[in-house]
Amino acid sequence: MIVLRQVMKSYETQVVLDHISCEIEEGCVTALMGKSGRGKTTLLRLLLGLEQPDSGQMEGLAGKRFSAVFQEDRLLPGFIVRENLRCVCRTREQCDRIPYLLRRLGLEAWAGETVEALSGGMQRRVAIARALLAEFDILVLDEPFRGLDEATKQEVIAMVLEEAAGRTILVATHDIKEVQWMGGKVLNLDEWR
Repeated sequence: MIVLRQVMKSYETQVVLDHISCEIEEGCVTALMGKSGRGKTTLLRLLLGLEQPDSGQMEGLAGKRFSAVFQEDRLLPGFIVRENLRCVCRTREQCDRIPYLLRRLGLEAWAGETVEALSGGMQRRVAIARALLAEFDILVLDEPFRGLDEATKQEVIAMVLEEAAGRTILVATHDIKEVQWMGGKVLNLDEWR
């Protein structure tokens, strides 16, 4: 169980998270929802350890391995798709999974192209594949399906659920359909205001 107790985070005079307390069940999908500016990305960054809370406690994160898809794709420019995926591989088994993931995501024909040659939706799918290749206990997804049409979104969500089965998935989204497709529990940050 991941537990947040009275977590507060502000940037200068802007309070983003105001004494947030909640429990996040491990091995399940938890969706962070709320209007823009409510702190979804900030909360994910705190959980990832990229930011520190101003006050409060976060428990249940020690020793956990994280993988993430950020709002921006953070792909390696000038590198081909396959190289962008290989960069997170530590084992031969991980590398061997690359063709399978590319095929599942409809990117097989683009494996040898630089990421700049891809559409925004294709780049998004590369970022998702890379996150799934990394070794993780907790998968953090910050608006991961942005730019994907409905049919592709459903296929990618099904694949993410399959690949991350039994592990914790935290997803920030504005789209209730995505939460329904993922079968997630909702943490509504609007209710914490």
